Amino acid sequence: MKQTTKLVLTLLAGFALGAGAIQVLQAQGVKKSAYVIAEVEVTDAAAFQAYAAKVPDTLKPYNARIVVRGKPESKEGAAPRGSIVMVAFDSLADAEKWYSTPPYSDLIPERQKAATSQVYIVEGLPQ
Repeated sequence: MKQTTKLVLTLLAGFALGAGAIQVLQAQGVKKSAYVIAEVEVTDAAAFQAYAAKVPDTLKPYNARIVVRGKPESKEGAAPRGSIVMVAFDSLADAEKWYSTPPYSDLIPERQKAATSQVYIVEGLPQ
């Protein structure tokens, strides 16, 4: 009886450890992208164009890509006064680092002088 009890307890412990390991492995495989979303109303076209020309090079180290850029068609609520820009990143950490460190962080004052903007960073759903 003692051997049977030990065997059953060993099997139960093995199942519990296996289930926990599967959850950890699945959690590691979950990929969440992130997006920088901005509403931009340009107030100085020439200065904004100079700023915008510099942005793509700041995205390259993060494998980020501009996925939306344009004037939206409003379906509900007040229409945005400017254009919408959305940049996709592989992770929230990449988006935060891009925004808060040079070279992009050095460009923020240029954008602020050339446009009025609202900027958001949002984590995406698991992929």
